[in-house]
Amino acid sequence: MSNIICENLYQINIKDYGKEFIDRIARHFGQEEIVKTFPKRCKCFVALDNNEVVGTASIDKLQGDETGTKYIILTVFVKIAQQHQGIDRLLIEEIEKCAKEIGAKELIVPASIYGCEFYGKLGYHYMNGKKELNEEKQYMMIKSI
Repeated sequence: MSNIICENLYQINIKDYGKEFIDRIARHFGQEEIVKTFPKRCKCFVALDNNEVVGTASIDKLQGDETGTKYIILTVFVKIAQQHQGIDRLLIEEIEKCAKEIGAKELIVPASIYGCEFYGKLGYHYMNGKKELNEEKQYMMIKSI
């Protein structure tokens, strides 16, 4: 998973964010960090192709949500060689299915500049109807489920 995430960061996201920013973000996705943090999430999904991990996505409770009905989608990445084959869409469909099962009413995704169009096609809209980058250089997008 670490390799898939970092590969995407350094080959795709770097174009929008620059090396210094990506270096800082990539530190959170080394193997050791993933082993430490991902099991704490509500659920982490992986896509397999011939027993090889080719994609990942996670869902977790939205921090600060007092209703208990808002969840966040995290770390959606697909191996570059296998992008544009619908793997990312399948991962999001599984996340949405899981979200409904646990009582979520809204899903929020911190979308990269590169990912906004993808999430838009899946029915996600910009928070408060505004397309604006937050301090972490992400667009917050939301979908009611």
